Amino acid sequence: MPDPLTPDPLAAVIAAGETVTVPESHRKALRAELRSGETVRAVYHDGWGVAVLTDDGLILLGSVLSPRATRVPRPLHILRRASGVLDSVEILVDGRPHRLHGSKIDPKGALLEAAGELLHPGSPLRPGRGTRLFTWVRRHPVAVTVLAAAMVVGGLGSGSGSGSDGQEPLARDDSKRSAAVVADFTGSALDTAAARARDDGWATVSASYAASGPRSVRPDEPGWRVCFQAPSPDLTVRPSGGTLTLYAVPVQEECPTRLLGPRRLTMPDLVGSQFDEASETLEVLRLDPVFPFHAHTGKLLREEDAEDWAVCRQHPEPGVRILGSESVRLWLIGSGEPCTEPSPEPKPKPKPKPEPKPDPKPSYNSTTGGGSTGGGTGGSTGGGSTGGSTGGGSSNGGGSTSGGSTGGSGSGGGGQAGVGFGQFCSPVGATATTADGRPAKCFTGKDGRARWGYNSG
Repeated sequence: MPDPLTPDPLAAVIAAGETVTVPESHRKALRAELRSGETVRAVYHDGWGVAVLTDDGLILLGSVLSPRATRVPRPLHILRRASGVLDSVEILVDGRPHRLHGSKIDPKGALLEAAGELLHPGSPLRPGRGTRLFTWVRRHPVAVTVLAAAMVVGGLGSGSGSGSDGQEPLARDDSKRSAAVVADFTGSALDTAAARARDDGWATVSASYAASGPRSVRPDEPGWRVCFQAPSPDLTVRPSGGTLTLYAVPVQEECPTRLLGPRRLTMPDLVGSQFDEASETLEVLRLDPVFPFHAHTGKLLREEDAEDWAVCRQHPEPGVRILGSESVRLWLIGSGEPCTEPSPEPKPKPKPKPEPKPDPKPSYNSTTGGGSTGGGTGGSTGGGSTGGSTGGGSSNGGGSTSGGSTGGSGSGGGGQAGVGFGQFCSPVGATATTADGRPAKCFTGKDGRARWGYNSG
């Protein structure tokens, strides 16, 4: 059972579509061989085993019976480019050829060629003629049998005078098959480099995207720059029978630090342009998704509603180097409106509401006033009407006495009217009526002074 805590070194290439099966025993050997930070790029069939291409080279994993890892450092020694029905790439490891094929990520062996160098025909590293012939005979027994029979039949039929006609065989024109040094196309425009390569006699010129991610590119497509090439410059090869692969990126991007590395580009300045123009620029750079926001409120906008709006701010900022995987945010404003939000107009302060006047309290001093009011009222009432009538009605002729006593004391004939409780009064014992009709009597207070109080009797 695989250890769930140990990361799978093949997870990235499997997610990218690689289908070459690697047994668990081989995965353990691969995990033990991989260095810290080393990344797997592609997996190939290698006879009964598998081969794993990494950033640092090639790791050969033996057959199921011998799951051990053999590291092949860069540059790889390439004997033959992709050929045959399986598009196998033949490399040389310790004097023995290995035919690698079957990768979905690298079906034509372009990554293998970029990681190695093609050995020229006269290279001392190539196996000897006898070794190659023996290998071919061992791998093609049926063809050897047919060829031997044909030679026997041909020898019997031709006799010994096959060359008596004196004709010499025609000399072959090998001028186009002569070896040449590979030119350096890195840094050149892709379409220009492809045209130069064809003039140099290359049978096939192909182009691929130099950074990570699937992206198609044509050799004659303008606006691209060459970053890498396979075969490498300064190698001696025969162009007429080979393929030159140019790895390029758009001119708006920078070349990755390594083949199929992360994208590198500089964020363009979009401030001041309309949203539809900015969207086209970002689409060419394949920077997505793009989120438009209102410059004042920060509310997310619908793209179809903001096509003619102007860009006020952007993130990432202009001139910032990015890896091409970030999302882009744009803050927009309608046509003719300022990017800076205007200050709000001050609101007028409300007028202060007048405080309500308190309800008037009844005043007990307005109609009556101490002893003078009481005396006057008592005098007029008692003397004028009560005293007069009482005096006049008395059979004893005491009108003046009654009138005088009532007017002076304020107590005759039913007492005064309109006095207030607590007011000073005179004399003690006099009676009166308050303004609200209650009976009052003059009492002596604790301080020794006479005041009107309620007459309960």
